[in-house]
Amino acid sequence: MTLSGLSVVITVSGALFAIGLAALIARSHLIKMVMGLEFLGKAVCLLFILGGYLGGDTGVSQAVVFTLIAIEAVIAGVALALVILLKRVWKTFDSAVIFRIIREGDP
Repeated sequence: MTLSGLSVVITVSGALFAIGLAALIARSHLIKMVMGLEFLGKAVCLLFILGGYLGGDTGVSQAVVFTLIAIEAVIAGVALALVILLKRVWKTFDSAVIFRIIREGDP
């Protein structure tokens, strides 16, 4: 891989990580928070593959990434199930509204 290809992969991974972190920090919409968590995971997967390539052992890095993808799928499924449950109970996806309702003690 050339130096320009390496910088593209690092830039894309950094952009994915920044977008995911921004979605988690914004904390306005529960679906966006789950998507941000997935973006963070994909950025880490990309860096694992790059590290394996640079280290000369892509097989191990691919095995780690496959395991990470399986774990991310389970986490996304559970997180989306919780989001749907929160939507049914509180009638909103906005986390600020849910926290305000909980703080007031009014279900």
